[in-house]
Amino acid sequence: MPAGTAPRPRPPLARAIYRAGQFFRGFVTAVDPHDARSVAALLSPAELQLFLAQRPRDRRHAVLTMRHLERIAALEDATPSEELRTAALLHDIGKGPLHVEDRILYVLLEAISPTLVDRVADEHASRSRRALWRLRHHATLGAAQLTAAGSAPRVIELTATHHLPAPPEDDPELAWLLAADESA
Repeated sequence: MPAGTAPRPRPPLARAIYRAGQFFRGFVTAVDPHDARSVAALLSPAELQLFLAQRPRDRRHAVLTMRHLERIAALEDATPSEELRTAALLHDIGKGPLHVEDRILYVLLEAISPTLVDRVADEHASRSRRALWRLRHHATLGAAQLTAAGSAPRVIELTATHHLPAPPEDDPELAWLLAADESA
């Protein structure tokens, strides 16, 4: 993928197949020992605490995202920065603990209409509506957690912006993160 190029939207059937695969991959939650050592070596103690607070399936997704972006960067004969690798590991921490049914509901509502998610999601409502709100705002929530943990400004920026519809042309690292997140 050329630097600064946003991932192309998938057609509806391809998106459904991707989401089904993502659901079933979620049952494989183990992070292999080599990856666990890499994570511990890369993150600060406060960041590692945030990483470990994620559900096992989210930790696995984070590691896969980091590995995907390393492959994407290699295709462009580049090496991802430590800040980018850290953001890959922590980009979804704002989601907090979620039930599988909340994730499914979010994906279904988002597929029907993104504005429907906005109408249903509510920070102060029932568990499911609150979960939808967290899913909708997880990038901002995660950036706030990273700020409190003393993360580097670039890690915070990448986390806060990892759900932009298209990355700025002059930010290949954000493009890599978006593509890797979509693939993991």
